[in-house]
Amino acid sequence: MRQIAWLAGLLFVIMASAARAITWDFETGTSGWRPRDQTVDVKRAFGPGPHHMSLACLRVKGAIRDGWNYALSERAPLREGQWYRLSAWVRVDLTGPRTPMPYLKCEFVAAGGRGSLGRATTDEYNNAKMGRWQRLSCDFETPAGTTEGVVALEKGTSGTTEIDAYLDDVTLDPMDADMGYQPFRLHESAKALEKRRGVHPRLYLTGERLVKLRQAIRTTHADLWSEVEDAADRAVRQGPPAYRTDDTAGGDEQLWQRPVGNTLPYLAIAYLLSGQQHYLEATKQWALASCSYPTWGYGQIDGMDLAAGHQLFGLALVYDWCYHDLDKRTLERIRETLTRRCAAMFRAAAKGQLWWHRSYLQNHLWVNICGLGTAGLALFDEVDEANLWIGLPVRKFEATMDALGSDGASHEGVGYWQYGAEYMLKFMSLADELLDIDLYDRPWWKRTAGYGLYLSLPRNAWTVRNCIVDLADCPRYHWYGPDHILRHLAAKYEDGHAQWLARQIDEADVAAASAGWLNLIWYDPSVQPAGPQDLPTLHRFDDMGIVSARSDWSGDEALVVFKCGPFIGHEAIDEFSYDPGGGHVHPDAGHVVLFAQGQWLLRDDGYQAKWTHQHNTLLVDGQGQLGEGNTFFAAAACLSARARPRLRGVVAKPRYDHIAADVTQAYPKDLGLKHFRRHLLFIKPDVLLVLDDVLCDQARDLELRFHPESDQRKRQGHRYLIDGADVTLRLELLTPKDVDMDAADFPLERRDGEQAELFTVRFLTHRKHWRNATALSWGPTDRQAKTVKLHEDGDFWRFTIDKKELIFDWQSGKVMIEP
Repeated sequence: MRQIAWLAGLLFVIMASAARAITWDFETGTSGWRPRDQTVDVKRAFGPGPHHMSLACLRVKGAIRDGWNYALSERAPLREGQWYRLSAWVRVDLTGPRTPMPYLKCEFVAAGGRGSLGRATTDEYNNAKMGRWQRLSCDFETPAGTTEGVVALEKGTSGTTEIDAYLDDVTLDPMDADMGYQPFRLHESAKALEKRRGVHPRLYLTGERLVKLRQAIRTTHADLWSEVEDAADRAVRQGPPAYRTDDTAGGDEQLWQRPVGNTLPYLAIAYLLSGQQHYLEATKQWALASCSYPTWGYGQIDGMDLAAGHQLFGLALVYDWCYHDLDKRTLERIRETLTRRCAAMFRAAAKGQLWWHRSYLQNHLWVNICGLGTAGLALFDEVDEANLWIGLPVRKFEATMDALGSDGASHEGVGYWQYGAEYMLKFMSLADELLDIDLYDRPWWKRTAGYGLYLSLPRNAWTVRNCIVDLADCPRYHWYGPDHILRHLAAKYEDGHAQWLARQIDEADVAAASAGWLNLIWYDPSVQPAGPQDLPTLHRFDDMGIVSARSDWSGDEALVVFKCGPFIGHEAIDEFSYDPGGGHVHPDAGHVVLFAQGQWLLRDDGYQAKWTHQHNTLLVDGQGQLGEGNTFFAAAACLSARARPRLRGVVAKPRYDHIAADVTQAYPKDLGLKHFRRHLLFIKPDVLLVLDDVLCDQARDLELRFHPESDQRKRQGHRYLIDGADVTLRLELLTPKDVDMDAADFPLERRDGEQAELFTVRFLTHRKHWRNATALSWGPTDRQAKTVKLHEDGDFWRFTIDKKELIFDWQSGKVMIEP
């Protein structure tokens, strides 16, 4: 009886497939929808809806503490293996201060209601259009065993939220099986690919190019070939790793398999260029080992994430490059593995079942679809479905190119920039040559070599473990290349500075050998290296809000790097209503790091759990910025608030650089922060003034933190002298009235959840309005660092630096007298 009563409230449309379309239009009732908790009110609302036929809709209003949804339908009959489109009109009028934007979900239920078989979700409501009706939808195929489904309005978090929203015309529409895959089928581009049918090799290399490359490795490419040959020889000696289930480093991802995929192209190209059979035998051995691994990741990510992306790519190149030289049985085994693995990854991605399927600003998407697409290009003339394996990456990369900002910077940090850029360029190169698809003509790509240059440490300080700025989730050393990346950008955009940086990285022997074989293919010796001496010493990445300022380009210069922008950049935070890949960002707006005298003086916390207190910025009542508190950045609150910390102005002059920023919007509104404005005055080459203006709604506990690299300190009044190796940092509080100052090791939360310690200097006060001046100066330990004196005269603050004066006007935010 219960089911009959529920069916009476539904509108059925009989499809040719015999599957039924189900629509909840709320014209005659709530259609069986109910609240998730009694604190949420679910009822019909009358008035204009999203279209002229709508006279009533469903209103969902209230606050809720637990659970993942606000309201849900009763169960609707679904058919297993059937494609559906879930769609609904949604209008959100109000959310709580930290409430993510809602979205729709369909949960798949097995016969007898025995647990969930998975779910499909729409995009989130776009809060840039708050108060307006928006159509949310997604296409999916129901998994085996599905008999029913439940549709729900989702919260986007299990935490406390508040909502006032309206639903109308919630529909589950059956679709033809091919309709779900149709958007990914190649058409015009497939015609270009037909020219390569039956031709091997065709991925990066051709018979003609091989002839030229065999000559080049004796001349222009000789040093590059030597590195590739060495890597191949090591792989021959070591042999492929045996399959293992215990991977303490990669967990369920089985990241130990990534180097297997990375090694395969080295061995294969070494065989092609040298003709030596032991390279071919090693190629076969490594390829068959990869094929034999029973899992490429554990559980639901088996074959669906990075272990698969790397191995699909490597096996595809082996299949294409060694097609005429491997025995039939080996080719069949590689083809079978690629076909099985690609089919599974494609279908899961096309159905939206993979967490990364729309993470257009995240390295997992780029790596995995690069492997999928490359395998498709290797097999397009042998496997019919391979057309789809190419088409999906094309569509995803096109969306990625539209999502990238205009300044060339990465929110994920330099290490992940290298990882992502490598795999994007791998596919972009193939798409350009084989599909006649140009993904290069974007501002981000034309400028991104500059990100690698300006986030490099001074040249003479480079070591294998210390050569880049480690903002976001980034080490201090190279993860992927980036010599081959820079050489490709140099060739594509005739960029001599990129060519110079690639050469310097190789000469210093600090490159990571992830895909060094691409140097052979992408290096264009006609592009002459150009050192950076003709470039400005300061560069601002406006979209991401990053500034890099140097004292000079000598190789021994001081380097200040500052960050103050939206977590994924100004352009992306306007475009996306969901997180497209911000997990590696830190809650660190207003954060500054300092490198001088060949050493780190002010540091970042590194690849750790995401906490503001681990950065050189402000805490209010002991709390930090939106997004903090987890292993990965929690983006929902930033997106909900459209938080836009920003650079307000950057002035670069021969004697000093002035960076001004408004950090306010990085903080939750309920902290009562009216404004937090930070000014950096970099008096070249050895003084940095940090000037902060903090205003709250009432007196609050305010704390500024600085994290020197060394903890070897000596206190002298309101200053600390902090000794490193052959350098002393002088860190002085110039405005000590009613401010406490201390220094100690404070807890640092690592990404594995374990606790460590981070040396911290703190300035603490309790007040409503705080203007603070901090002076940092540095020099060799055998020579005293410069002293800075401050005289306050209302809004005009006069700084004396070794008899040179500088006047800063708080009202205008400008330097009135230059040092």
